[in-house]
Amino acid sequence: MDSKVISRMTLGTVQLGLDYGIANKEGKPDLKKAFSILDKALECGVNCLDTAAAYGDSEKVIGEYLKGNGISRGSIFISTKFKLGDVKEDEAQHVLIESVEKSLVNLKTDYVDFILMHDAKEYLKYKVQIDSSIRKLKDLGMIKKAGASGYSLQEIEPLLENSMYDAFQMPVNMLDQRNSDSKMKERLWGRTVFARSIYLQGLFFMEPGELKGNLSQIGGYIVKIRELASGYGMSAARLAIGYVNSLEYVTSLVIGADNPRQVLENARMVGESSLDEARMEEVREGLRGAPDWLFYPWLWDKVKG
Repeated sequence: MDSKVISRMTLGTVQLGLDYGIANKEGKPDLKKAFSILDKALECGVNCLDTAAAYGDSEKVIGEYLKGNGISRGSIFISTKFKLGDVKEDEAQHVLIESVEKSLVNLKTDYVDFILMHDAKEYLKYKVQIDSSIRKLKDLGMIKKAGASGYSLQEIEPLLENSMYDAFQMPVNMLDQRNSDSKMKERLWGRTVFARSIYLQGLFFMEPGELKGNLSQIGGYIVKIRELASGYGMSAARLAIGYVNSLEYVTSLVIGADNPRQVLENARMVGESSLDEARMEEVREGLRGAPDWLFYPWLWDKVKG
């Protein structure tokens, strides 16, 4: 497995386990449809699946699919996540290891390629317990690499000082310019970096008039995205993917899908879309200034303008 390269696109599977996404009009798929989404991903050369214990029954769906279709475990990468929540410090190691063991049962496998903290901030509270657990899980062969999912570079900074953590997942999109690309490259170079929220949960595809509450404040950015895309002769989706695809520090783009057609379209765009430096800079300048709360979905419709 170590010699195999992660595909440039990773299939995000939260949609397989939950009714997810602000622009998702299809809802959670049944098992047949979920399997067809996974079929299409593998057919398109996607060899990495991103899931989490918190994604409803996503892990179980993946496990049933892999077992039922005789998929060679060594042919794919699986990344999943754990969350400790508000547990006592002396219980953290037990809770973490138990969570990973349950994920392995759900996924019907004896190891995962990546285990990530679902909330990087938990490392500040449970550092000793998490370090100890990860070492044990690695020694047992239950995990290959470890790291964290966060909402900003600042959140994962504490883990970057420890060589045991070399895989991270972060939101990366045209509107999120809180850190410069050069800084991100400097801090994350050599790590496995999964870029998520390419479309900001599908927000880029909504009509400005559909946006409610505080989201109505960013309708102008959606209009600008479409203007830029039109000027380049491409769709907003292709521009969004092309932007992230052109960032050197990104290993793989985590993109979910509501149906097999979207998998195919996304895989094609990842394989074909990139922007030259002039266009990258034009996009940065044109979309500069989006409010920080926009990058924390739980704040949507709660922040007043």
